[in-house]
Amino acid sequence: MGAKSKQKAVRTPFLVAMGLALVGFGAISGVAFDVATRPAPQPKSAPVNTHASRAAPMPHVVAPAGETTPSQGSILEAEARRAWAPPPQENTRDTPSEAVPARPLLAFAVPAAADPARPALAIVIDDMGLDHARALKAIALHGPLTVSLMTYADNLPDLVKLAHAGGHEVMAHLPMEPVNPKENPGRGALFARMDDGAIRKTIADDLDGWSGYVGINNHMGSKFTADRARMGVVMEELKARGLMWLDSRTINDTAGPGAARALGVPFITRDIFLDNVETPDAIRVQLELAKATAKNRGTAVAIGHPHDATIAALKEWLPTLTEAGVQLVPATEILKRRSEKTPG
Repeated sequence: MGAKSKQKAVRTPFLVAMGLALVGFGAISGVAFDVATRPAPQPKSAPVNTHASRAAPMPHVVAPAGETTPSQGSILEAEARRAWAPPPQENTRDTPSEAVPARPLLAFAVPAAADPARPALAIVIDDMGLDHARALKAIALHGPLTVSLMTYADNLPDLVKLAHAGGHEVMAHLPMEPVNPKENPGRGALFARMDDGAIRKTIADDLDGWSGYVGINNHMGSKFTADRARMGVVMEELKARGLMWLDSRTINDTAGPGAARALGVPFITRDIFLDNVETPDAIRVQLELAKATAKNRGTAVAIGHPHDATIAALKEWLPTLTEAGVQLVPATEILKRRSEKTPG
Protein backbone atom coordinates (compact mmCIF):
# COMPACT_ATOMS: atom_id res chain seq x y z
CA MET A 1 0.00 0.00 0.00
CA GLY A 2 1.37 3.45 -1.01
CA ALA A 3 1.98 6.29 1.44
CA LYS A 4 -1.04 8.20 0.20
CA SER A 5 -3.30 5.16 0.58
CA LYS A 6 -2.06 4.54 4.11
CA GLN A 7 -2.54 8.18 4.98
CA LYS A 8 -6.11 8.07 3.60
CA ALA A 9 -6.90 4.87 5.52
CA VAL A 10 -5.78 6.46 8.78
CA ARG A 11 -7.58 9.76 8.08
CA THR A 12 -11.00 8.22 7.28
CA PRO A 13 -11.82 6.67 10.68
CA PHE A 14 -10.37 9.76 12.33
CA LEU A 15 -12.75 12.04 10.38
CA VAL A 16 -15.69 9.76 11.14
CA ALA A 17 -14.87 9.84 14.83
CA MET A 18 -14.55 13.63 14.74
CA GLY A 19 -17.88 13.93 12.96
CA LEU A 20 -19.63 11.78 15.52
CA ALA A 21 -18.06 13.77 18.32
CA LEU A 22 -19.28 17.03 16.79
CA VAL A 23 -22.79 15.63 16.31
CA GLY A 24 -22.81 14.46 19.91
CA PHE A 25 -21.59 17.82 21.12
CA GLY A 26 -24.24 19.60 19.06
CA ALA A 27 -26.98 17.38 20.48
CA ILE A 28 -25.76 17.93 24.02
CA SER A 29 -25.48 21.67 23.43
CA GLY A 30 -28.98 21.76 21.97
CA VAL A 31 -30.36 19.92 24.97
CA ALA A 32 -28.46 22.19 27.32
CA PHE A 33 -29.83 25.28 25.54
CA ASP A 34 -33.34 23.88 25.60
CA VAL A 35 -33.11 23.12 29.30
CA ALA A 36 -31.57 26.50 30.05
CA THR A 37 -34.26 28.44 28.19
CA ARG A 38 -37.27 26.30 29.03
CA PRO A 39 -39.55 27.63 31.83
CA ALA A 40 -39.05 25.61 34.98
CA PRO A 41 -41.89 23.11 35.54
CA GLN A 42 -43.89 23.26 38.74
CA PRO A 43 -42.84 20.68 41.35
CA LYS A 44 -45.23 17.80 41.32
CA SER A 45 -46.11 14.66 43.17
CA ALA A 46 -47.11 12.76 40.04
CA PRO A 47 -45.64 12.43 36.52
CA VAL A 48 -46.27 15.37 34.19
CA ASN A 49 -48.85 14.83 31.46
CA THR A 50 -46.58 14.57 28.42
CA HIS A 51 -49.40 13.63 26.01
CA ALA A 52 -47.23 10.74 24.80
CA SER A 53 -49.86 7.99 24.69
CA ARG A 54 -52.20 9.51 22.14
CA ALA A 55 -51.90 6.59 19.75
CA ALA A 56 -53.73 4.29 22.16
CA PRO A 57 -57.03 2.92 20.79
CA MET A 58 -60.29 4.22 22.19
CA PRO A 59 -63.92 3.18 22.02
CA HIS A 60 -66.21 4.45 19.28
CA VAL A 61 -67.05 8.14 19.72
CA VAL A 62 -70.53 9.45 19.03
CA ALA A 63 -71.85 13.01 19.11
CA PRO A 64 -72.80 14.05 22.66
CA ALA A 65 -76.52 13.89 23.41
CA GLY A 66 -76.89 14.17 27.18
CA GLU A 67 -74.75 17.22 27.95
CA THR A 68 -76.20 20.70 27.97
CA THR A 69 -73.06 21.92 26.21
CA PRO A 70 -72.79 21.37 22.44
CA SER A 71 -70.81 18.73 20.57
CA GLN A 72 -67.27 19.79 19.72
CA GLY A 73 -67.65 18.73 16.09
CA SER A 74 -65.65 16.47 13.83
CA ILE A 75 -62.25 18.10 14.41
CA LEU A 76 -62.41 17.77 18.18
CA GLU A 77 -63.92 14.30 17.87
CA ALA A 78 -60.90 13.25 15.80
CA GLU A 79 -58.64 14.73 18.46
CA ALA A 80 -60.54 12.86 21.14
CA ARG A 81 -59.94 9.63 19.24
CA ARG A 82 -56.20 10.35 19.28
CA ALA A 83 -56.22 11.42 22.88
CA TRP A 84 -58.23 8.65 24.50
CA ALA A 85 -56.60 6.68 27.28
CA PRO A 86 -58.27 4.67 30.08
CA PRO A 87 -58.45 6.50 33.42
CA PRO A 88 -55.99 5.49 36.15
CA GLN A 89 -57.54 3.40 38.91
CA GLU A 90 -54.80 2.97 41.46
CA ASN A 91 -55.02 4.76 44.76
CA THR A 92 -51.73 6.66 44.88
CA ARG A 93 -52.52 9.54 47.23
CA ASP A 94 -55.32 10.01 49.75
CA THR A 95 -54.63 13.59 50.84
CA PRO A 96 -54.42 16.87 48.90
CA SER A 97 -51.30 17.49 46.83
CA GLU A 98 -48.52 17.96 49.36
CA ALA A 99 -45.88 18.77 46.74
CA VAL A 100 -47.86 21.48 44.95
CA PRO A 101 -45.88 24.73 45.25
CA ALA A 102 -47.39 27.37 47.51
CA ARG A 103 -48.80 30.20 45.44
CA PRO A 104 -51.06 33.16 46.17
CA LEU A 105 -54.76 32.64 45.58
CA LEU A 106 -55.59 33.35 41.92
CA ALA A 107 -51.94 34.16 41.21
CA PHE A 108 -52.47 34.59 37.46
CA ALA A 109 -55.59 36.78 37.57
CA VAL A 110 -55.73 39.46 34.88
CA PRO A 111 -56.24 42.94 36.38
CA ALA A 112 -59.50 44.57 35.33
CA ALA A 113 -59.90 48.34 35.20
CA ALA A 114 -63.54 47.88 36.06
CA ASP A 115 -66.12 50.41 37.11
CA PRO A 116 -68.16 48.77 39.90
CA ALA A 117 -71.16 50.91 38.96
CA ARG A 118 -71.40 49.31 35.52
CA PRO A 119 -72.66 45.77 34.75
CA ALA A 120 -69.92 43.22 34.06
CA LEU A 121 -69.91 40.30 31.62
CA ALA A 122 -67.30 37.53 31.41
CA ILE A 123 -67.16 35.50 28.20
CA VAL A 124 -65.40 32.16 28.54
CA ILE A 125 -64.19 30.31 25.45
CA ASP A 126 -64.07 26.57 26.26
CA ASP A 127 -62.44 23.66 24.46
CA MET A 128 -59.47 25.78 23.44
CA GLY A 129 -56.19 24.39 22.13
CA LEU A 130 -57.13 21.25 20.22
CA ASP A 131 -57.70 23.19 17.00
CA HIS A 132 -54.81 25.64 17.02
CA ALA A 133 -56.01 27.71 14.05
CA ARG A 134 -59.34 28.44 15.70
CA ALA A 135 -57.67 28.94 19.07
CA LEU A 136 -55.49 31.67 17.59
CA LYS A 137 -58.55 33.33 16.01
CA ALA A 138 -60.30 33.35 19.39
CA ILE A 139 -57.21 34.74 21.13
CA ALA A 140 -57.09 37.54 18.54
CA LEU A 141 -60.57 38.75 19.59
CA HIS A 142 -61.07 41.96 21.56
CA GLY A 143 -60.68 41.19 25.25
CA PRO A 144 -60.41 40.57 28.04
CA LEU A 145 -61.90 37.15 27.41
CA THR A 146 -61.40 34.08 29.61
CA VAL A 147 -59.69 31.35 27.59
CA SER A 148 -60.21 27.82 28.93
CA LEU A 149 -57.55 25.48 27.53
CA MET A 150 -58.11 21.73 27.27
CA THR A 151 -55.71 20.04 29.65
CA TYR A 152 -54.58 17.54 27.01
CA ALA A 153 -53.92 20.09 24.26
CA ASP A 154 -50.41 20.47 22.84
CA ASN A 155 -48.19 23.50 23.43
CA LEU A 156 -50.10 24.67 26.48
CA PRO A 157 -47.34 27.01 27.76
CA ASP A 158 -47.20 28.76 24.39
CA LEU A 159 -50.97 29.16 24.26
CA VAL A 160 -50.97 30.59 27.78
CA LYS A 161 -48.35 33.16 26.76
CA LEU A 162 -50.33 34.16 23.68
CA ALA A 163 -53.55 34.47 25.67
CA HIS A 164 -51.91 36.60 28.34
CA ALA A 165 -50.26 38.77 25.67
CA GLY A 166 -53.74 39.34 24.21
CA GLY A 167 -55.00 40.52 27.60
CA HIS A 168 -57.05 37.38 28.28
CA GLU A 169 -57.37 35.37 31.47
CA VAL A 170 -56.69 31.62 31.33
CA MET A 171 -58.43 28.64 32.89
CA ALA A 172 -57.78 24.90 32.66
CA HIS A 173 -60.65 23.01 31.01
CA LEU A 174 -60.61 19.69 32.85
CA PRO A 175 -62.55 16.77 31.29
CA MET A 176 -65.05 14.94 33.49
CA GLU A 177 -67.40 12.01 33.04
CA PRO A 178 -70.75 12.68 31.33
CA VAL A 179 -74.00 10.87 32.01
CA ASN A 180 -74.02 9.23 28.58
CA PRO A 181 -71.39 6.45 28.67
CA LYS A 182 -70.99 6.66 24.88
CA GLU A 183 -69.60 10.17 25.12
CA ASN A 184 -65.83 10.46 25.40
CA PRO A 185 -64.65 13.36 27.59
CA GLY A 186 -61.05 12.93 26.42
CA ARG A 187 -57.70 12.05 27.89
CA GLY A 188 -57.11 12.77 31.57
CA ALA A 189 -60.81 12.77 32.47
CA LEU A 190 -62.16 12.33 35.98
CA PHE A 191 -64.61 9.45 36.40
CA ALA A 192 -67.04 8.87 39.25
CA ARG A 193 -65.74 5.28 39.66
CA MET A 194 -62.27 6.58 40.60
CA ASP A 195 -61.13 6.45 44.21
CA ASP A 196 -59.72 9.55 45.89
CA GLY A 197 -56.12 8.71 45.05
CA ALA A 198 -56.86 8.24 41.35
CA ILE A 199 -58.73 11.54 41.23
CA ARG A 200 -55.80 13.36 42.82
CA LYS A 201 -53.28 11.71 40.51
CA THR A 202 -55.35 12.55 37.42
CA ILE A 203 -55.66 16.18 38.47
CA ALA A 204 -51.89 16.32 39.03
CA ASP A 205 -51.26 14.81 35.60
CA ASP A 206 -53.61 17.35 34.02
CA LEU A 207 -52.33 20.45 35.81
CA ASP A 208 -48.77 20.05 37.03
CA GLY A 209 -46.99 20.32 33.68
CA TRP A 210 -48.04 23.90 32.94
CA SER A 211 -49.17 27.06 34.70
CA GLY A 212 -50.70 30.49 34.14
CA TYR A 213 -54.33 29.54 34.84
CA VAL A 214 -56.52 30.98 37.61
CA GLY A 215 -58.75 27.94 38.04
CA ILE A 216 -60.55 25.11 36.32
CA ASN A 217 -63.94 24.54 34.78
CA ASN A 218 -65.46 21.26 33.71
CA HIS A 219 -65.51 19.87 30.20
CA MET A 220 -68.66 17.71 30.00
CA GLY A 221 -69.00 16.26 33.53
CA SER A 222 -72.77 15.87 33.89
CA LYS A 223 -72.21 12.66 35.87
CA PHE A 224 -69.04 13.55 37.77
CA THR A 225 -70.10 17.03 38.88
CA ALA A 226 -73.31 15.61 40.35
CA ASP A 227 -71.27 13.42 42.74
CA ARG A 228 -70.76 15.45 45.93
CA ALA A 229 -68.09 13.18 47.39
CA ARG A 230 -65.99 13.18 44.22
CA MET A 231 -66.36 16.94 43.80
CA GLY A 232 -65.21 17.33 47.39
CA VAL A 233 -61.89 15.72 46.45
CA VAL A 234 -61.59 18.08 43.48
CA MET A 235 -62.20 21.07 45.73
CA GLU A 236 -59.51 19.91 48.17
CA GLU A 237 -57.05 19.91 45.27
CA LEU A 238 -58.14 23.35 44.06
CA LYS A 239 -57.82 24.79 47.55
CA ALA A 240 -54.30 23.36 47.90
CA ARG A 241 -53.36 24.93 44.55
CA GLY A 242 -54.89 28.38 45.09
CA LEU A 243 -57.36 27.94 42.23
CA MET A 244 -60.98 28.93 41.64
CA TRP A 245 -63.83 26.80 40.31
CA LEU A 246 -66.05 27.82 37.42
CA ASP A 247 -69.01 25.46 37.21
CA SER A 248 -70.03 25.07 33.56
CA ARG A 249 -73.38 23.69 34.79
CA THR A 250 -73.67 20.89 32.28
CA ILE A 251 -76.31 19.45 34.60
CA ASN A 252 -78.81 21.36 36.74
CA ASP A 253 -78.16 19.48 39.99
CA THR A 254 -74.40 20.00 39.96
CA ALA A 255 -72.70 19.50 43.32
CA GLY A 256 -69.84 21.84 42.38
CA PRO A 257 -71.01 25.03 44.11
CA GLY A 258 -71.95 23.23 47.32
CA ALA A 259 -68.64 21.36 47.46
CA ALA A 260 -66.71 24.57 46.78
CA ARG A 261 -68.63 26.53 49.41
CA ALA A 262 -68.07 23.82 52.03
CA LEU A 263 -64.28 24.02 51.61
CA GLY A 264 -63.98 27.76 51.04
CA VAL A 265 -62.94 27.45 47.40
CA PRO A 266 -63.78 30.60 45.39
CA PHE A 267 -66.30 29.80 42.65
CA ILE A 268 -68.70 31.20 40.09
CA THR A 269 -71.25 29.51 37.83
CA ARG A 270 -72.14 29.81 34.17
CA ASP A 271 -75.31 31.74 33.28
CA ILE A 272 -75.57 31.47 29.48
CA PHE A 273 -74.39 29.06 26.80
CA LEU A 274 -73.72 30.99 23.61
CA ASP A 275 -73.61 28.32 20.94
CA ASN A 276 -75.77 25.31 21.75
CA VAL A 277 -77.16 26.17 18.30
CA GLU A 278 -74.23 26.88 15.98
CA THR A 279 -75.74 29.50 13.69
CA PRO A 280 -74.83 33.21 13.62
CA ASP A 281 -78.41 34.33 14.32
CA ALA A 282 -78.83 31.96 17.28
CA ILE A 283 -75.47 33.01 18.75
CA ARG A 284 -76.35 36.71 18.42
CA VAL A 285 -79.58 36.05 20.33
CA GLN A 286 -77.60 34.40 23.14
CA LEU A 287 -75.08 37.25 23.22
CA GLU A 288 -77.92 39.74 23.67
CA LEU A 289 -79.33 37.53 26.41
CA ALA A 290 -75.92 37.54 28.14
CA LYS A 291 -75.82 41.33 27.95
CA ALA A 292 -79.35 41.63 29.33
CA THR A 293 -78.50 39.22 32.16
CA ALA A 294 -75.50 41.34 33.12
CA LYS A 295 -77.65 44.47 33.19
CA ASN A 296 -80.39 42.82 35.24
CA ARG A 297 -78.15 41.06 37.78
CA GLY A 298 -75.04 43.20 37.70
CA THR A 299 -72.86 40.30 36.47
CA ALA A 300 -73.11 37.45 33.97
CA VAL A 301 -70.94 34.57 32.77
CA ALA A 302 -71.39 33.26 29.23
CA ILE A 303 -69.61 30.22 27.80
CA GLY A 304 -68.93 29.67 24.12
CA HIS A 305 -66.61 27.56 22.01
CA PRO A 306 -64.08 28.21 19.24
CA HIS A 307 -66.55 27.51 16.43
CA ASP A 308 -66.32 29.61 13.28
CA ALA A 309 -69.84 31.00 13.80
CA THR A 310 -69.09 31.90 17.44
CA ILE A 311 -65.81 33.63 16.62
CA ALA A 312 -67.43 35.60 13.79
CA ALA A 313 -70.36 36.67 15.98
CA LEU A 314 -68.07 37.74 18.83
CA LYS A 315 -65.83 39.72 16.48
CA GLU A 316 -68.83 41.73 15.33
CA TRP A 317 -70.58 42.02 18.71
CA LEU A 318 -67.85 42.66 21.28
CA PRO A 319 -67.10 46.25 20.18
CA THR A 320 -70.76 47.17 20.85
CA LEU A 321 -70.61 46.34 24.57
CA THR A 322 -69.11 49.61 25.78
CA GLU A 323 -71.77 51.69 24.07
CA ALA A 324 -74.39 49.42 25.65
CA GLY A 325 -72.99 50.27 29.09
CA VAL A 326 -71.66 46.77 29.87
CA GLN A 327 -68.05 45.99 30.73
CA LEU A 328 -66.25 42.94 29.36
CA VAL A 329 -64.21 41.53 32.25
CA PRO A 330 -62.17 38.43 33.12
CA ALA A 331 -63.76 35.67 35.19
CA THR A 332 -61.95 36.75 38.35
CA GLU A 333 -63.70 40.13 38.25
CA ILE A 334 -67.07 38.33 38.30
CA LEU A 335 -65.77 36.27 41.22
CA LYS A 336 -64.78 39.44 43.07
CA ARG A 337 -68.16 41.10 42.58
CA ARG A 338 -70.21 38.04 43.46
CA SER A 339 -68.07 37.40 46.55
CA GLU A 340 -68.63 40.96 47.72
CA LYS A 341 -72.38 40.48 47.43
CA THR A 342 -72.29 37.26 49.45
CA PRO A 343 -69.40 37.64 51.93
CA GLY A 344 -68.30 34.59 53.88
